[in-house]
Amino acid sequence: MTEQALLERIQDIPDPCSLATGVPLGIREMGLIQSLSLEDGKVTVRMHITSPMCMMSAYFMREIEQRLSSQEGVTSVHVEFDQSLQWTPQDIHPEARERLAAKRITMLGGRLMPGASGQSTRRTSCGNTLDTLPSR
Repeated sequence: MTEQALLERIQDIPDPCSLATGVPLGIREMGLIQSLSLEDGKVTVRMHITSPMCMMSAYFMREIEQRLSSQEGVTSVHVEFDQSLQWTPQDIHPEARERLAAKRITMLGGRLMPGASGQSTRRTSCGNTLDTLPSR
């Protein structure tokens, strides 16, 4: 099993904040996977979180451990979270940002999307907002 194959096993784990917008994105599209390493059967996944209020760490850990621990050659799975909060909406893959913009999503994970006006009326439980300006 290669690091790339392991990454492919977890990349489509849905990000709950994006699900709340109606534009489901995987954790790789969201730019949440910082790194994945495999050494002597031990897998370490480092992840960003979108906000200090993110309560999904346990969900991400469980999903990653379930998907990777059953793979041949994997003896343990460890998930670490970057508490420095370096993630920004710029880390979202460009195609995914376009899908969010098409739905007029202006904020994700409590952070303003690039090019968004910041004017909004509806906020979701993840701190996402839906832009009220007419679509372009």
